Amino acid sequence: MTEFVKMTRYSRCKRYSGALIKCPECQHIGRVYHLNWCAITCQNCREMINKYDWLVEKGKHSKRLGDS
Repeated sequence: MTEFVKMTRYSRCKRYSGALIKCPECQHIGRVYHLNWCAITCQNCREMINKYDWLVEKGKHSKRLGDS
């Protein structure tokens, strides 16, 4: 199962496979290939959600939710 963490300014996508992102409203999972946006509309619940409210799949160097 994929673990998700809060998106930060250091979040990155993999070169060819992109990154999975999870909607904080409806928990729908989608794939993006770049993070060059400030807000995006969820394809499931049709809500416009700011970039840093999304959850992104945990990478090698990501911190878990709650870690500071």
